[in-house]
Amino acid sequence: MKNFQCPYCGVGCGLYIDERGKIKGDFEHPANRGDICKKPIYLTKVLDKGRVGKPLYRESKDEEFREVTWEEAYAILRERLSSLKPEETYFYLSGQLLTEDIYVANKFVKGFLKTNNIDANSRLCMATAVAAYKLAFGSDGPPCTYEDIDDADAFLFIGSNAAIAHPVLFKRVLKRRRETEQMVVITVDPVETETAKKSDLFIQINPGTDTVFLNSVLYVLHEEGWIDFSFVEGYTEGFEEALQQAKNFPPDVAESICGVKAEDVYLVAKLFAQSRKLISFWCQGLNQSVNGTMKNLALINLHLATGRLNERGCPFSLTGQPNAMGGREVGYLSNGLPGYRDVRNEEDREFMEKFWGVEGIKPEPGPTITEAIDLALEGRLKFLWVVCTNPAISLPNSDKVRRALREVFLVVQDSYFNDTSQLANLVLPAAQLGEKEGVMTGSDRTITFCEKFSEPYGESKPDWLIFTELAKVMGAEHLFPYSSPSQVFEEFREATRGRLCDISDLSYDRLPAKWGSRWLYGGLRFPTESGRARFHPAFFDVAREEGEFILITGRLKNQWHTMTRTGKSPELLKGEIPPFVLMNPADAGELGLEEGDEVVLTSRGREVLRVVRFGNVKRGSLFTPFGYPLEFGEPTNLLTTDRADPYSKEPDLKYAGVRVKVLARRPR
Repeated sequence: MKNFQCPYCGVGCGLYIDERGKIKGDFEHPANRGDICKKPIYLTKVLDKGRVGKPLYRESKDEEFREVTWEEAYAILRERLSSLKPEETYFYLSGQLLTEDIYVANKFVKGFLKTNNIDANSRLCMATAVAAYKLAFGSDGPPCTYEDIDDADAFLFIGSNAAIAHPVLFKRVLKRRRETEQMVVITVDPVETETAKKSDLFIQINPGTDTVFLNSVLYVLHEEGWIDFSFVEGYTEGFEEALQQAKNFPPDVAESICGVKAEDVYLVAKLFAQSRKLISFWCQGLNQSVNGTMKNLALINLHLATGRLNERGCPFSLTGQPNAMGGREVGYLSNGLPGYRDVRNEEDREFMEKFWGVEGIKPEPGPTITEAIDLALEGRLKFLWVVCTNPAISLPNSDKVRRALREVFLVVQDSYFNDTSQLANLVLPAAQLGEKEGVMTGSDRTITFCEKFSEPYGESKPDWLIFTELAKVMGAEHLFPYSSPSQVFEEFREATRGRLCDISDLSYDRLPAKWGSRWLYGGLRFPTESGRARFHPAFFDVAREEGEFILITGRLKNQWHTMTRTGKSPELLKGEIPPFVLMNPADAGELGLEEGDEVVLTSRGREVLRVVRFGNVKRGSLFTPFGYPLEFGEPTNLLTTDRADPYSKEPDLKYAGVRVKVLARRPR
């Protein structure tokens, strides 16, 4: 029996594979306590489908790939990297890598190459939550754990369809409801999702207007005398400035802008004021927005205004990927360093330079991935190395992305041959989970050791080893002396000693375990200059989009990201294809559409084909999943834009103006 963490969502479920090759939930694991969703059950059936078994190379993208040896691949990389300035190179990582993989790659780029031109696909999901946590509490990191679900009596899901995106966590909430008579679950969303259908109250909101709604709740809390002033005065700062902004949005204004009932604003305010313990969960519905950081802060403001921390509640950002938390701990975004450090902080840079034995870590954050795409098209980036992600499908404005990928020398390091691989010059076969060992961190800071249960496919190698071997070829053996992932982990854990995310006392044989206590700020002392949590005025902004409808994007129930692995499972594809768009029946009726009709969604001259399904979507809005790869037609992100939140630089992936053209009607 081999134990590991699920490679899909950020819940971080503990799993094991038995002697017969069956994957089951680990009853001893604190994240899921034996529960399991459908996706990982079929993992072993797709491990070897569509794999890359040997390094592949072509000088020109007009040529066919040819197989090369690892020695040849490293020689090509050494020559390319040595011939370019560091600022002409770029690296794009993934929250699906193991922490050891991320640590070595981050050290290679920021410590050895001495460039901060590195980012991760967490920029598309968790960058906003990170920015808001830092602004409010002085540090990243969710303030509570899953244990808090078990004694809460109120749950607010806003911008989160946890029932399909984090199903095991949502089942834990439903279990809590079965055990407790006086418990309320509320969902705020433009779409009546599976989460909304299983909630006690569904508040259907206009896309992009969450900041207004949450400000209006703060307005009501103040007007009704429900502010916990003892908490506000004892442990926070900035309340008056936040309140002044909230006063612009009384319930009648929220009703007009958000398309909600004023009584629903009052109900949520009452829940914050009078419940015993309230947990708010959010995910990409708040994060993937030009106004995302403000949405996050507006929600956190409600927790601070009512003292909803620790034994009374928690603002809980749900992580999108299985090891995005681990990536955040390692600092794999363009500003990060290990142990929740930042390149802009001189003390942090000096520590890591001494720790790594290097000099010259750059003090300015590198460009984000969407900024890097622009730099590639301008000819300022000439080399891009993509690891364990599929930006040709997942990044916004995908036709622009594909143009950029054609302009650079593109390295794709992945277990599977995907749509980004098709544009590569060099493809490196990487071992995936189960073929290597290391750790991952789930949404509530629980770290799990993932055991190896299968041999690497073909000549695939663990990601940490690929960077280590290349570093040695480039003369940096003294910086990368690793011969096992445990050596990498031991070095990383020392880098966290004394930090908020301190794991220095953990080892593989002591996992699973979480860093920090159950409540990250149990003493209500925060890592800010004043030691207080900070309110922030939450300013409202929304993009001005042309089109009949606003297009919202999201996940499929049984698929993961761009379907690179789950799309190879017939069992998981059932009901997910053909690619669909969810429409309100009234909107469809005005266009003379019925379910099963084919339509073309158009935006800025771009077209995407979808089949109509009916659902309770806010009038004037549409919903379609984002992850369909090119084998199913043009990707959804052909229609989205790369404008981004000014604080987190996270793209506005859930708000695109589109028009609908009828392509073919189903026989009546």
